[in-house]
Amino acid sequence: MTNIVPASDIERIVGTRRRRVDHIARAVSDEQTVYILHSRQCKDRRDDLRDCPFSRALDNGINLDEWAESMDRPVSVGIREPVIGRPRLVPANKTFGGDHA
Repeated sequence: MTNIVPASDIERIVGTRRRRVDHIARAVSDEQTVYILHSRQCKDRRDDLRDCPFSRALDNGINLDEWAESMDRPVSVGIREPVIGRPRLVPANKTFGGDHA
């Protein structure tokens, strides 16, 4: 089940700023947890981000083969039914490390 992370924490955890349209995720291998930074557009449209298709797909997990090179860093994601997939690295100049503590 998707858990809500406070808005004040999620950018720091994922390691990048919220985008207008793109959803950004960070799979933290030590925690075996994937965090999603929902787009501004998504956040503005939904009262409960757990209703977002990305949150619902995350409830089904991730394809570890697709994510092998994308763990522990912010990546732009899409939905590959029924899971979160297509991780693409966020350019280094758009990240600030991330803190999953």
